[in-house]
Amino acid sequence: MFERCAMSVSCRVLVAAGALLLPLAARAADTITLTSGEWQPYISEKLPHYGPLTRIITEAFALEGVQVRYVFRPWNRAFIEGDSGGANGTILWSESGPGLAGERERRYHYSDVVFEGQSVFFHLKRYPFRWTSFDRLAGVRMGGTAGYDYLFAGHKDITIDRTAPSDELNFRKLAAGRFDVFPADLNAGREIMRTTLTPEQAALITWDPRPFNTTRYHLLLNRRGGDNERYLALFNRGLKKLKDSGKYAEYLQTLK
Repeated sequence: MFERCAMSVSCRVLVAAGALLLPLAARAADTITLTSGEWQPYISEKLPHYGPLTRIITEAFALEGVQVRYVFRPWNRAFIEGDSGGANGTILWSESGPGLAGERERRYHYSDVVFEGQSVFFHLKRYPFRWTSFDRLAGVRMGGTAGYDYLFAGHKDITIDRTAPSDELNFRKLAAGRFDVFPADLNAGREIMRTTLTPEQAALITWDPRPFNTTRYHLLLNRRGGDNERYLALFNRGLKKLKDSGKYAEYLQTLK
């Protein structure tokens, strides 16, 4: 068909016009795959738009002509599969602490900060815990979630039971008295107490209102993908546009 119309002026014009449109069509069809775990109320396969933080990521990319496909896994699998040949990256992660010795940085490119979360210590009401410094954690029976990095994990005399695969299970273990303290994001912890625990279990738990850390969370794109640096630049640009438009703050208001 192409050879038969090659000498036609009108055909050559149409072919040339089609060639000019190809980059735009290719860009419109750009789709990347990101892995994630469940982290309500921020990210969940069950929430509209997969949650407010996932919506921010989706729309920041959309402003730059990139579509996103999400794959939900347990958190440690999400981290590993985000660096596999079938995915571009994973959401949302903080920078490596001493426990991971830079593993995230070795595997992934970091985006600009997507979200800042306040971390607090949840504890049993019968255990009068007050956060003052990391020294206060020495000898404390503390729970943790498999695949998470804790900035105090490398401190002397601090031990963390990280056998549970989810925050939800850790809150049940906390209510059962398996340990006395569990560090978690404030909004996520309160959501778990409200939706996962029984009223009797939730009544056993409180939290120290003083945050022990403000955690900055990033989109991670793996270093294996040849196009991922371009996608990262597009995302950062789209994220800035989303913030400038006021939509970013609007989506976070749903967490209040």
